[in-house]
Amino acid sequence: MTDSRHFYRDLPALDTFSEAVEVKRHVSVPEDWWIVIADVVGSTQAIQDGDYKKVNTVGVACIAAVVNVDRSIDIPFAFGGDGATFAVPDVFMQRIIPALRGSQRLSRESFGLDLRVGLVRVGELTGQDFWVDVAKIRLSPHMTQAAFSGRGWHEAERRVKTPDAQGVMIVREEDGPAEASFEGFECRWKSVPNFNGHKLSLLVTAMSNNPGVNLDTYRAVSGKIHEIYGDVANYHPLRPKRLGMAFNPRLLSHEWRVRTGDSVWGKRLGYFINLLFLNLAGVYLFMRNIDTREVKWSRYRYDMVDNTDFRKFDGVLRMVIDGSDAQAAELEQYLESQLLAGRLIYGVYKSREALVTCLVQSYNGNHMHFVDGSDGGYALAARGLKQQLKALRTRTIIADAAIFPSSSR
Repeated sequence: MTDSRHFYRDLPALDTFSEAVEVKRHVSVPEDWWIVIADVVGSTQAIQDGDYKKVNTVGVACIAAVVNVDRSIDIPFAFGGDGATFAVPDVFMQRIIPALRGSQRLSRESFGLDLRVGLVRVGELTGQDFWVDVAKIRLSPHMTQAAFSGRGWHEAERRVKTPDAQGVMIVREEDGPAEASFEGFECRWKSVPNFNGHKLSLLVTAMSNNPGVNLDTYRAVSGKIHEIYGDVANYHPLRPKRLGMAFNPRLLSHEWRVRTGDSVWGKRLGYFINLLFLNLAGVYLFMRNIDTREVKWSRYRYDMVDNTDFRKFDGVLRMVIDGSDAQAAELEQYLESQLLAGRLIYGVYKSREALVTCLVQSYNGNHMHFVDGSDGGYALAARGLKQQLKALRTRTIIADAAIFPSSSR
């Protein structure tokens, strides 16, 4: 069998995010790869208890752990707010599982959260007509983002979350070595304030069985967002000059816990002091627009805005939008009309601020920044989307019963 470990690395990148929803431009993930589903159990309750930053941190830390296993192998992933989804090659498996267990240990010991992890082989899914496709989207000269499509991703998630489901490899912390590197995980920025009223976490899923119809639906939603909000720069949740370094110990503690969980107290204290020093240096460098031989600090915050995942597509269009209440009301009115027409389901949630959690492999462009609403925007928007889906399925069952009533004897 051909070695497919560099399948994603060698995949040509599409030029714009608008192409992410063009699923005909996606390609099939090799059958010897695996889908990895990692999510925080009880995340909605944790968010309601005020632990939304912990939930976000665990999701991004898990991404760091997987990416760090072998940086020569590009791994497509998507951050979902309360977890992450990956595709990994089979030759990666013996090394990735200890890293996933290490993520579970970190989640439990440092944040008091249970991280559920399960894997489903792609060939198992495609053999049952659950296709698994991926595309690569160019965010900036240094950074790309994965886009997912196909029913296989959602079926893998369903199986992982279903007890004793067939074809699922469940990862448990206690079953073997739990060793992970969280190098590159950073959480050094203040929450980003709203500029026009709120940060809107938005989820949209087109509901047709026809991919062409769904493409038209996503294009129409994107067009409506442009009509209401204007250009991307108008509704992007981050602004370079509004990004500030954090000095609140509570905010910095998340990176500190991730990066020093296994260290003795002396090293943990040293890391925290160094973290404060680095942020002080950052304030000076950014304020003076100073460039060094290694890093163009005058450009870093602009690159940071370009390298955010505030828009993504994994079968669901996910966005964090900065806007006003009037703009959100107009958008929701449009989405409601499309819901009633049977074209889509959606979820929205307003937050005062945006959270930014980072994965930095290089300060010269190779850094990714994950954005969510400050109080668990994506997870709470997903609650509304799931309620709409449940209502839709209930109506379908009732309609089918009316059309095909059971015969009585």
